[in-house]
Amino acid sequence: MNAIKNIIVLGAGYGGITSALKLSSLFRRHYNFRIHLIDKNPYHTLKTQLHEAAVHKNEVIIPIERIISKKNITFHCGTVTKIDLANRKVFTEDEAIDFSFIVIALGSKSNFYSIEGLSDYSLPLQSYEDAENIYRHISQLCAKASSDQDKVSRREKLTFVVGGGGLSGVEFATELSDHVTQCISNYRLEDDELNISLVEAADKILPNVSDYIRNRIATKLQSKNINVLTNTRITHVNKDEVFFSNSKSLKTGTLVWTGGIRASNLIRESGFKTGSAGRIIVDEYLKAKDFPFAYALGDNALALNPATGLPVPAAAQFALQQGRLVAQNIYNDIYGRQKIKYIPKVLGEFISLGKHLAAGWLALPFSKKLSFIGFLANLLNTAIKEKHIFLLRKESRNWITY
Repeated sequence: MNAIKNIIVLGAGYGGITSALKLSSLFRRHYNFRIHLIDKNPYHTLKTQLHEAAVHKNEVIIPIERIISKKNITFHCGTVTKIDLANRKVFTEDEAIDFSFIVIALGSKSNFYSIEGLSDYSLPLQSYEDAENIYRHISQLCAKASSDQDKVSRREKLTFVVGGGGLSGVEFATELSDHVTQCISNYRLEDDELNISLVEAADKILPNVSDYIRNRIATKLQSKNINVLTNTRITHVNKDEVFFSNSKSLKTGTLVWTGGIRASNLIRESGFKTGSAGRIIVDEYLKAKDFPFAYALGDNALALNPATGLPVPAAAQFALQQGRLVAQNIYNDIYGRQKIKYIPKVLGEFISLGKHLAAGWLALPFSKKLSFIGFLANLLNTAIKEKHIFLLRKESRNWITY
């Protein structure tokens, strides 16, 4: 009887869960291979919807047990403490597991760029726990502001700074504006006491969208009374004030940080060759440099677009594509078939702008784009998010509700 060989997937994010399900499907009749999925949480997080959970407490998690029910996947709930590449062994706080192949899909954490006070006094938005913390914080602030008789103190409570003018920052700021505006109305406070500032170090927000869409979004942000500060860096932060590179500051106890991500230090400490933001350098098959049994994807892979030579952005649509490709390449690797080169497929991008509104574009043949603004864009944005749930249902052959 052949010895059991383990294929381990580290991380149950978009790429990791997709890769595990695809591997399970490919190896369903290969009984000498076993698929293992390791994550510190017993759930899969819909990270593209975290901004909604942070403001409205929307449900954005799906229990792993529902996704892998009746699949040949062994789930290990635990934190990875060590990856021993020399001996092909993964350690958690509870166990050690040998592997023949490994997929690194551990996701990312907030990058605070060594800005003084930022990690201590900001609220990052990277995980479900982060979203819950922000929701509680905002709810308490609105309630406290309602009974605060001091106008200056009340204005400080209703002053919010969002660090980072990328997708997450814009989506969170617009949701926040809608929510707090409603709170102000409910508590019969003054409209002019709300102050939301979106701070971006670069010369423009949303660098990956067209000028046309960016200008339309800027108009929408202005209509929601969101101050956009470009060419402005956060230099340091304390408990009740945020300081900027233009020598100005804002009195506030709420700084939500969406300004950058980096891979876990565990990746570099394990011996992987890494590049920018600690991402693993991979080849055209998403295989880690110098380790033919290791693949990386999503936030953990420094994958290059062969058409441009530039790194592929850390976005859900690419992680999903990479998850399926990595699973297929491992299968092909094992059975001596030709591996498939990674060519990212850009499907489009949509940005939620709060209640029933969005902006974005869909990719068309011959490198054309079709732009959408408003309610129709919101419908398309919702459809794209629901597509991931549909594919999880299809891959797991299980009707998932959340």
